[in-house]
Amino acid sequence: MNRQRLIAGVVLVLAVIAGASQKTDGFATLGSRWARGNITMRLQLSGGSGLSDGSANFNDATNNALNVWNQYLNRARFVGVSAAAGRGGDGDSVNQVFFDSNYYGNSFPRDTLAITTRWTLNDTQRVEADIVFNNAFSWDSYRGAVRSNGVRDMRRVALHELGHVLGLDHPDEKGQNVFALMNSIVGNQDALTDDDIQGAQSLYGGGVSGNVTFPPRNEPNDFYNQLIAVYANELRAAPSPTFVDPEGAVIWLTEYARQRVGRCDHTSATENTIDQIVNNGGTLVCAATPAGPIPFPPRNEGLLFMNTLNDTYRDALRRSQTTSVVNNEGAVVWVLEYLRYRLNGCNHGDATTKVIQQIRGLGIQPVCTA
Repeated sequence: MNRQRLIAGVVLVLAVIAGASQKTDGFATLGSRWARGNITMRLQLSGGSGLSDGSANFNDATNNALNVWNQYLNRARFVGVSAAAGRGGDGDSVNQVFFDSNYYGNSFPRDTLAITTRWTLNDTQRVEADIVFNNAFSWDSYRGAVRSNGVRDMRRVALHELGHVLGLDHPDEKGQNVFALMNSIVGNQDALTDDDIQGAQSLYGGGVSGNVTFPPRNEPNDFYNQLIAVYANELRAAPSPTFVDPEGAVIWLTEYARQRVGRCDHTSATENTIDQIVNNGGTLVCAATPAGPIPFPPRNEGLLFMNTLNDTYRDALRRSQTTSVVNNEGAVVWVLEYLRYRLNGCNHGDATTKVIQQIRGLGIQPVCTA
């Protein structure tokens, strides 16, 4: 197994990028990416109280940059962990962000504000990346044009360096003419561009945040408890074997439904939801939900998801088998029906009542909005 260290750096000059260039090509990548799951960054930056953008300190400003990238990532996510200020260790399998006058004994090239190192396995899987900020410069965190007094913007440079951590390269050094924060020369651009985002999503999957608000967890959980009571006391249902506890059934059926409402097909919705369970994956959906009545997946696909969820709890989470009077099919049918009412204008009480009326044989009830 080949484990090697490479370097990616950023140079910031006090110049303005000349407008939004016409795009003739796309982003550039370094040819490696992280495995699915969390990318934990240990933030060890000293100082920075009272920064211009309101950040509490330099760690806070950098954590903000992590969260900006997380809005666009699906199969991997940054997690920032604040730690005591200090130097990092090269090749220790810990991702560290810190100030120093050099990077692991090497001098910073002229005008270089920060260096991102990267360790890879077989040149394809990233296993470590440290960001070393050059403490020879003065730092703040602010938006807008680069300041003429030479004070550098921590968040802007952190966004760029975190792009290197993800696996993005400098497109302008690859013969491309694009408007991107990942270009090697950074000026007044202080936010990610479409090209930056497309590059990250080419590595880790994409999507959008979703434009439909689902009910808070406590309400579907309350519905499910009432559903259990109806199955036990009115239907006299016999217990069925399952590996999924009631709360897990509600949470992940809701997430599967959110993915489907967010225009994901059954396969994508299942993969995205299971990735959250197993790998702490992202929460993006596939596209914005159109206006009008909100459709829900057919029951057979919901049941296929529930069977996959049951297998995941057994095989990946190593949960013990238990029993429930609400079998898997009942969980799928009635949780999805409850959510369909909720997303079509019904409050918690009305949606619960309408589902229970269906269970009692009173037919499918109308939603609360046309």
